[in-house]
Amino acid sequence: LSRPVEVAARGYAFVVSFSKTLALHENALPFCFREVWVITACLGLIKSTSTQYDGGVVAIDSEKEFYRLQGDLYSLCRAKFMRLAYLIGYGVEIEKSPVNSASLSMLSWPKPATWPSIPPDSSAEVMAKEKTILQAKAREKLFDIQRKPLPLEPSSLLREANRRRAFLSVGNLSELYDSVDGSGLGAHSKLSPNKSSSNLMTRTMSGPATSETSLPVDRPMRLSEIHVAAEHALKQTISDPDFMTSLSSPEEFESRYMELTKGAADNYHRSWWKRHGVVLDGEIAAIFFKHGNYDLAAKSYEKVCALYSAEGWEELLADVLPDLAECQKILKDEAGYLASCVKLLSLESSLFSSKERQAFQSEVVRLAHSEMRHPVPLDVSSLITFAGNPAPPLELCDGDPGTLSVAVWSGFPDDITLESLSLRLSAFSSADEGLKAIRSTDARVLVPGRNIITFDIPPQKPGSYVLGALTGQIGKLSFRSHGFSQDGPVDTDEFMSFEKPTRPVLKVRKPRALVDITPAVSSALLMNELQWIGLIVKPIDYSLKGGILHIDAGAELKIEESQMIEIESYRSDGEHSSPIDASKVLSRPTDTGRVEKVPIENGKIKLPDWASDVTTLVWFPVRAINDTVPKGTSPASPQKHSIVDGMRMIALKLEFGAFHNQIFERTIAVHFTNPFHVSTRVVDKCNDGTLLLQGNIAF
Repeated sequence: LSRPVEVAARGYAFVVSFSKTLALHENALPFCFREVWVITACLGLIKSTSTQYDGGVVAIDSEKEFYRLQGDLYSLCRAKFMRLAYLIGYGVEIEKSPVNSASLSMLSWPKPATWPSIPPDSSAEVMAKEKTILQAKAREKLFDIQRKPLPLEPSSLLREANRRRAFLSVGNLSELYDSVDGSGLGAHSKLSPNKSSSNLMTRTMSGPATSETSLPVDRPMRLSEIHVAAEHALKQTISDPDFMTSLSSPEEFESRYMELTKGAADNYHRSWWKRHGVVLDGEIAAIFFKHGNYDLAAKSYEKVCALYSAEGWEELLADVLPDLAECQKILKDEAGYLASCVKLLSLESSLFSSKERQAFQSEVVRLAHSEMRHPVPLDVSSLITFAGNPAPPLELCDGDPGTLSVAVWSGFPDDITLESLSLRLSAFSSADEGLKAIRSTDARVLVPGRNIITFDIPPQKPGSYVLGALTGQIGKLSFRSHGFSQDGPVDTDEFMSFEKPTRPVLKVRKPRALVDITPAVSSALLMNELQWIGLIVKPIDYSLKGGILHIDAGAELKIEESQMIEIESYRSDGEHSSPIDASKVLSRPTDTGRVEKVPIENGKIKLPDWASDVTTLVWFPVRAINDTVPKGTSPASPQKHSIVDGMRMIALKLEFGAFHNQIFERTIAVHFTNPFHVSTRVVDKCNDGTLLLQGNIAF
């Protein structure tokens, strides 16, 4: 009827259900008949449906469902095939991966009425299997990682096979437990050779030496004998020569194993279940790695690691990532190898021992200080994370520098020295990078866990800023981290996130008045006399600590630097909001606040620390110079006075702030008058022509 999708679905369901029926009658069937039938049925179903499916005009759902069913058939066939191969001693050829362990651990061992016996004249085969078992050893992983072996069966094959033998009661049961898992890796006896042979003799000739027991009695089978017995029994069950050929040697087994694994992976990739395909790619990568095809192995391992990382399956990632790192190291892929080492360090610390994690760090440091052919930036967001201070954000005025403290968590197991460390801040309301990188002073040593790093922030534009990125240098290796800490206790590193933080760590205010300087005395000053001019210095919610006041006297005005400058606290009572008369200021009772005399040098006055946040009155002596000879006036020709004649200008500049980066400038005008005025008039004229003049001197 040309309905391969329906046939595949119904066929798969039938295979599964009939397999359960066979399990109920397994002890009456030939050895491993159930497994052999499932493999044969799956392969036949795959062949018949795939040849009928032409990929014509079908719905996308139907197409993906067909490939999913094909993948399930391949996967079921693959699991049963591994079980048969494991029975005949090919367990060492099977990668002890999580997916293989999951598949095989759910399959029970065959349950014949009696386990097959060793055929006669099979001693050579037993010796060959024994040699294979003794020579087998697990592949050593990079960094000497010691992973707990994953089981490939629900219970020990050695125990299960001997339990189903007819005469199990005869002999020494301790041999059944010589193997932990019966996998062929460490499956041989753990006893010494001498002790093993003596125990074997005891088991073989147990009981008193009577005529009834003088003949050898049945004894527990060794693992090699179980493999040989199972292989000969399977030859009686399997009728397909091609099937039997795939179990004839480890090479033939591996070829068929690769074919089934690749078939399952390819079909899953074309179906809805793409993750299943990626996981099986890891099994294909293991075969590539075994045969030295490291390039192909690395490509497959990268897919598997990306999947495990995205899903957050760290235990599975810890099993596969070292294999990827080993491929990258062999291929001299320095960038990839570094990234894998960093990823291994960023995994849950309990997944590796301290020695193994220290080995990861040593590799990172070694490569960072070596001659890398192509140095590349490395993302360490999962290993080095950072957060701002939990206190309110640092507030600065426009043009002010500052110091920002940042908590940095290091996931390295040991101290690590950084040649440099920089922090980038981002504008809160903008998506751009924001500010330039702010470098931390000197080299930094990050200890494992929490570190407090301070950064000197230069003057920034007004606005709010959040943490952007942390960059640094380890040897010749540049790294970058976007790992932010979520809102929460900064004493713990359990609140990490890769989302952009929302709480500002820095606020720069818009430009505003930070200080005000007004003259306390600007009129009624005498020309050519020593006069004291007062300046009211008022900070506006800003510290003037360390401030320097520059006084630049204009033309015809001299500052008497021989005199000490007086600075006194000033109490503003509202009536001095405008320049006041000198007589009033001088006659005002002395303020009860502080008074201090400071020198003036080259027109510079250093404000005392106590005057940094209070309003003060600064008195400094000046002398207005006027070399013009005063002339008298008469009613007939009165002298015209101009206010400009007595006007003098004083330029003020106050430098303040942490780095004297804030500057306040103002120019004030002060008016001087002559100390006296002479006026004359003719009061009388004598007969001889003499004039009598009257002179008035006004002060």
